[in-house]
Amino acid sequence: MPTEVPSSERSLELNPNLTINDVVQQIQRCVEDDQEIQHELEALLGERQALEAKIDRIMYPAEAHSLKQNMRSLTDKIRDTSVTAYSLSSKVHRLDVTQARLEEAINRVEQIVNLKTTIDKVNVLIEKKEYYEAAKLTNSILHDKEAHMLENDTSVEVLRDLERALVTLVVKECDRAALKAADAAKRKMRSGGSDLKSSGGGRASLGIDEDVVSNADAGNTNDGENDGEEDSVSPEFRRVFELCRILALLDKQHQGLGRYCFAARTMLVLGSRKLQIAKNSTEIRYPDRLSEMLDAIAYCIQLHTNTLRESFGPGSELRLIQELVEECDSKIHSLVHQFIETKKIPKIMKGVQKFRMASLSRDSKSTSQHEDGVKGKGKSGDSGYDPKMLDGLLEEIAYVCREIQIFDFNIRQRGDSARNELKRIPSQQRLWKAMCEDRMKDKLPRTTKVNQLQQELTSFYIVIEEYFMTQDVQTAIELDDNSEQAQTTSMVDDVFYILKKCSERAFSTCDVNSACAIVNLLNSMLETLYKQELSSKLSVCWERSHQITQILFAQDQLKQKQVEDSMILALNNIQVSSSHILTLRKHLLSHTMDVFEHMPNAINMAKQCLEGLSDTSESYMRLVHTYVAKFVKDQVNKVNGPQALGSLLERFGQQKYDLKEVDFASREANDNYIPTLLETLHQQHQSMEGRLTETNMELILHSLATHIVTTIETYAMRKKFTFWGGLQFDKDIRKVSGLFNKLCNKPVRDKFTRLLQIASLLQVDKVEEILDYWTSDAQVWRLSPMDVKAVLSLRVEFSQPAIDALKL
Repeated sequence: MPTEVPSSERSLELNPNLTINDVVQQIQRCVEDDQEIQHELEALLGERQALEAKIDRIMYPAEAHSLKQNMRSLTDKIRDTSVTAYSLSSKVHRLDVTQARLEEAINRVEQIVNLKTTIDKVNVLIEKKEYYEAAKLTNSILHDKEAHMLENDTSVEVLRDLERALVTLVVKECDRAALKAADAAKRKMRSGGSDLKSSGGGRASLGIDEDVVSNADAGNTNDGENDGEEDSVSPEFRRVFELCRILALLDKQHQGLGRYCFAARTMLVLGSRKLQIAKNSTEIRYPDRLSEMLDAIAYCIQLHTNTLRESFGPGSELRLIQELVEECDSKIHSLVHQFIETKKIPKIMKGVQKFRMASLSRDSKSTSQHEDGVKGKGKSGDSGYDPKMLDGLLEEIAYVCREIQIFDFNIRQRGDSARNELKRIPSQQRLWKAMCEDRMKDKLPRTTKVNQLQQELTSFYIVIEEYFMTQDVQTAIELDDNSEQAQTTSMVDDVFYILKKCSERAFSTCDVNSACAIVNLLNSMLETLYKQELSSKLSVCWERSHQITQILFAQDQLKQKQVEDSMILALNNIQVSSSHILTLRKHLLSHTMDVFEHMPNAINMAKQCLEGLSDTSESYMRLVHTYVAKFVKDQVNKVNGPQALGSLLERFGQQKYDLKEVDFASREANDNYIPTLLETLHQQHQSMEGRLTETNMELILHSLATHIVTTIETYAMRKKFTFWGGLQFDKDIRKVSGLFNKLCNKPVRDKFTRLLQIASLLQVDKVEEILDYWTSDAQVWRLSPMDVKAVLSLRVEFSQPAIDALKL
């Protein structure tokens, strides 16, 4: 049958605008589609009849009946089996439930039996005073997370009561053992007993020598105590520590930790002579004693850290660090205070300040330098302080500051690390919260009394170091001489040796504020006192040279030579000082990276401070450049006969360059002006070589080249040239340039570029030829268009209108 089209689809196909013809055509098309579908259905029905015939031929009626019987029998069996399996599953489930309840009952019985047994064992162990084993048993039942404790059982409450009783017994025993250990330590101290073992490994525990720490950790015993502890801890204190560790098993971790750390502190104080301070001792070596104290404290931390971490958990060593920092604030503060009083450091500082104020109020600098610099035996000027005494005192102060600074930095690093562990590890959260509620909290104090005293000592150090540095520099200036005939006087090396020593000592305090203060004072001294001294000596030499040149002329060349030597020495002093300043800055920068390796803020602060030395070095070099120019001018203008450099340069004004070809040929053979000038320049170089430093020699040669170039250009612009004269001028300039290139390490060709360009302009055949050179990219012109026209006007062959017509 044709497929019926739904009414919705027919409605979609109707169009109200269709005509009757269109509707007829649509009906015919639908009839054709219906016929086509009818044919397809008939074909499918024919195929179905053929397929059913094939199926009938394949299956025989007898076999089909047997198969149906078998399938029905199998279905019945499956149904019976399914009913049986369901029944069996229900029984198995009931059996599993029963078995689980039985296991739970057996487990509970075992727990009850175990609990009863544990209670009996704990009672026996308490009577025997074997508290550690008793604590282990109670801990395994009451505080083991893996153990399933019985609920609502009276035996559990009995065990808890036993634990509380055990805590009371352990605390009392611990107190008695602590008193006994303290008395034993005091008796041993009074009887001159052996000191607490200490070694270089004490500092290792604070991060200075990791190898010692790792070796100590590798030697742990099963009880958590290393070999060093067995040798160092007395039996009385070892008993105290054992009892404190028992409290951790009894769920009194914070209480046990506090008692353990206080006992460790007591053992250190009473059992170590290194922490005992002799009040009336005048021969004590305070830096060595300070190192021994800090080593003892550091070794104590190393000694107990592993045991604390095993018994009370990671990060628990923070409490021991807090206890020892508190003890350090007492003992170290007393030692440093005694050091300050014994060495009379405040009195020395006041004397230094008084002397400095008196020096500033004096009438003149020369009087001040004379009065400050007079040194008697063991005294320095009017101050009455022996420089050697001050030097030794400053070394001790720097050492004390360094030891305190390093110890404070490292112990704070270790304390912060322990605190972070406590906060990070979940199992330590309870201990951390208990420590936060304690009087010491969970961190080290921001500022201790030792820190404050160290800052006070640092302020003393800065004042005394400034005085020592100033006095020694003034002494070096006063004792300045050149007996060894060196390129510089003794003052330069002596001054910078003093400055290097003082600055290194300041950095060795490991306090960036002290280092920057001394560097700033050092830089200020270089900018004022030392620079003024160098400049004044150079000015005096310059004035004497000027007077001799004016009055004596060439009659007393010996005195002129002496003044010249003094000027050269003064120039060398300034240049070498500039170089030493940069060397000192580089050395201190390297020192900064070593000392403040783990303190980036301190490194940045020190770098900014050291930048001032670069500026000071540049100011010295500007002074050198100024006096080099004056020195060259003085050398050129010396009245020393017709072969003098000044006279030879003046003779250039007499040279003629309006040559013909014949004159050009004869000039090469007969004119000895340029050879004489070159010989004079070479002699000048030889006379100064060895007396001047390499840098100053280079500066003078460059300055001399600039002066010669300027003089030659001035004379050249007044002359007239022919083509051959321009060629001769070019040859002369290249000879002079070649000599300076030979004598100088750095090229000076750039200084002769303008003259060589003038020479090339004087060799053109026609005026218009200059346009080919001017528009070429082969060279950068140092001459302006006006200069080019002025040079071309020197050629006698060229007309001025043709030159003016050039468009450059």
